[in-house]
Amino acid sequence: MFDKQLGRDYYQVQFTQVGDSSIAWFRTVRANVSIPSLPHSPAIGASFSASAKLKPYRSRVNFDSFNSELYAFTRHVQFKGKLIDLVVSSEASLNSSQLYREWLWQRIGHFKLGWLYYTLLSGDKSHTDYEDKLIMQRLGLSHMLAISGLHVGIVYGLFFYISKLLVFLISFCFKTCEQRKDINALYAVFGLFVAGLYVSLSGFGVSALRALVMLAVLVAAYLYAWRVVNYRTLLFALCTVLLLDPFSLLNPGLYFSFIAVYAIFTIANLRTSRINNSGIIIKLLVLQVLLGVILAPLSSFYFYGVSLGAVITNLIFIPLLTFLILPVLLLMLACLYFNLNTIWYYAFDHLVNWVLRVCTELLASSGWLETLPFDWPFLIAFYLSLMLGIHFVLWRWIAVMPLLISVGHSYLKPSIEWQVDVFDVGHGTSVLVSHKTQALLYDLGAKYFNSFSLFERVVQPYILKHQLRLFHVVLSHSDQDHIGGIKELIRFSGYSPLQAFHNLQSNSQCRIRTVTMGKLTIESLWPLQMMNSDNNTSCVIRITDGKFSVLLPGDIEQAAERRLVELYGQELRSDILLVPHHGSKTSSGDAFIQAVDPHIAIISRSFYSMWHLPHDSVVGRYKHRNVKLLDTAHEGHIRIRFSHSSISIESARKSRAYWFL
Repeated sequence: MFDKQLGRDYYQVQFTQVGDSSIAWFRTVRANVSIPSLPHSPAIGASFSASAKLKPYRSRVNFDSFNSELYAFTRHVQFKGKLIDLVVSSEASLNSSQLYREWLWQRIGHFKLGWLYYTLLSGDKSHTDYEDKLIMQRLGLSHMLAISGLHVGIVYGLFFYISKLLVFLISFCFKTCEQRKDINALYAVFGLFVAGLYVSLSGFGVSALRALVMLAVLVAAYLYAWRVVNYRTLLFALCTVLLLDPFSLLNPGLYFSFIAVYAIFTIANLRTSRINNSGIIIKLLVLQVLLGVILAPLSSFYFYGVSLGAVITNLIFIPLLTFLILPVLLLMLACLYFNLNTIWYYAFDHLVNWVLRVCTELLASSGWLETLPFDWPFLIAFYLSLMLGIHFVLWRWIAVMPLLISVGHSYLKPSIEWQVDVFDVGHGTSVLVSHKTQALLYDLGAKYFNSFSLFERVVQPYILKHQLRLFHVVLSHSDQDHIGGIKELIRFSGYSPLQAFHNLQSNSQCRIRTVTMGKLTIESLWPLQMMNSDNNTSCVIRITDGKFSVLLPGDIEQAAERRLVELYGQELRSDILLVPHHGSKTSSGDAFIQAVDPHIAIISRSFYSMWHLPHDSVVGRYKHRNVKLLDTAHEGHIRIRFSHSSISIESARKSRAYWFL
């Protein structure tokens, strides 16, 4: 069945049968597939039969970058490939949630904020652009794009009082005043039922499911006169969510949702008498500030920044969402169902759009504080210290221990002098050398379909997140897997980083020269002469701090390698070598490996290599000389850090070994 369209001739499909074997109803198996030569787009929900060429889903994995492989895993996308001999059913079969979402988007997609209304009413963010998500994140309003306790509580409360009003009107009309049973239970159950329907149509997201479980516990406590404790209710909801979907642990929404509610409970329990005697605005302001402080490390870890404007925007939008936006949307939903089109839809749309636009202009940029990436142990230490400090009243001095141990551990590590990042860009090369805030970039990676630039998607965000300044750019040669992102590079930094080695030109061979970047010496060694191929005129550079060194040789082959050995001999010796030409058998000759004598050699290539790289003979030559081989196809992004006396290596896949295979 076709689930969604991902691009031109590219779809996400769900399998129900493979060959003669049916897939169990409780299992979801999806694949992202291309369908060449399709005369027209198939309807979403349509069934099909086809022959499929599939391979396990695998993607590039880089530090501090969106993990599409993890996202695919949480979406049950297990394969990618292509379909051939496709036969599409003429009828589309959609479930109730899909039918509702399709109907909803047809009715409200034309509004200025149709994407926001659609998300609030369905929990589906597929119609929300990246730019809109980024704006909501910078305003501290990302929680509005996920069905959460606020949304569920509003729906429950609204229909609780609607049912109460209906009963009042019925009793008034029929003059029935006698009440023998507690009909408040009816209101509570009806509100819970509608809230459950709302969560069901939204797809049972983590935060929505958490809110529904907690609401159900509270309603049950009211019906059966149970005594409930807030923290126990939250713990019960967490156990329920993890029981139903253990892999929700990989979803950042789980942590934001549960930590936010835990923080609200804690703040409510720790209120001082001065705050209790304050007005509602002061109470909300204090709540927002404390909540912002508690969630700041989580926001920094996932989004590399904190929204300082969230205090203001939430004071505006939480009441607006509670008393205007969601109630009006639910009323609009009923009107649209009965085809009642009135002008107030558009007046409402203009009002909310104006408020959001004003907040965006005032706070989206100035209210966002960018932070540097940090390791997950600091995050765990912060929240562990917070919990110990709150719950161990007599032993609060213990609370600082995890934080002190975490900070102390970081200080005990050797001081990092400089760093080399070999990005996972598939078949291609992109290496960033940084010293303090200065950086040199060697190659840009590929660009696919004339639109998907790996420099723009992987390298540029990394530079920005680590607040680096791009001093130099070296383009090894003109192959597209090395300079595919040249337009994006120039748009990002201009031509100035190309001055030292390319004389401000993006299409020239690199110049032979030596420059310094802080304590680093960067020397271009090649090309000194024209050779028989573009690969053999790759720019070869060597970076050293006087003790440790790195050699980046591009795609040179054995002819250029021999000339380098003749010209430089033992001067080529380096601790780290980027394996020439991605491990092709035409490169990495014995004499070259012997001259460089690396401790570690790194292959930059794709996991599914159509050229079957690295070649066995190349691997054998490095192993024969006891060189440790690292491979971006298996390691992902490789980070090498140099201190005064040692080299440390991290890989993106192994740093998350709890889930990567």
